[in-house]
Amino acid sequence: MIKKLILKDLNAICLGLGPFLSLIPVFLQLLYNDMPVEGEHVFTHFANQIIINGNISLLNALLSIIGATLTAFGIFGLINNLQKNKSDNLMVFSVFLFLIATIGFIISWSQDFILVWGDANLAPSQMMIEFSLIFSFGILYWSSIAILSYRLLTLKFLNANLLIALSVLSSINIFLIIYTLFTFDPYKASTVNLLYLGFLVGSILFYVFCFLAARKNFTK
Repeated sequence: MIKKLILKDLNAICLGLGPFLSLIPVFLQLLYNDMPVEGEHVFTHFANQIIINGNISLLNALLSIIGATLTAFGIFGLINNLQKNKSDNLMVFSVFLFLIATIGFIISWSQDFILVWGDANLAPSQMMIEFSLIFSFGILYWSSIAILSYRLLTLKFLNANLLIALSVLSSINIFLIIYTLFTFDPYKASTVNLLYLGFLVGSILFYVFCFLAARKNFTK
């Protein structure tokens, strides 16, 4: 009976468990990390934070990777269930973007292992690689969420205000990534603060969406 239940609701379980695991690193980073001061090299600061936190940084990366993988499977299953009767090309496109972005984020988080284990002198350069991956795949990630939440709004899948807020905030994050790419100064933390805030709020809102979607689909 338990085995049958788990198999039946695997997508919903992943959609609920994935964001939960992903939220843990968010709170740990807020607890253990701080933002660089003006004039400090941003990449060096964040690299040092990861190195100093050691095992916590490794745990954050591991939880982020597992959480993102489970979330991606949950989103994939959710869209498959919604398209049983009729295919939606925009939904398919959004899931494709989401899966590609998830792979990119997994590669970026894996850089934290190198930062902790590797040569500290090379850490700032490694941090630049991680940032560049987050910027590149972040555009795909927030584009996928913006499209997905818009399509789900037309289906009245969840609360309209939540889906509108998620779609709008995801679109804003796309703009913030592009804007930051051309205005970022590695010695001015203020040039990345807005993007950091957008990612933080957007991620929490997306995780809320995942929890609600998982609850709606569990044992449905």
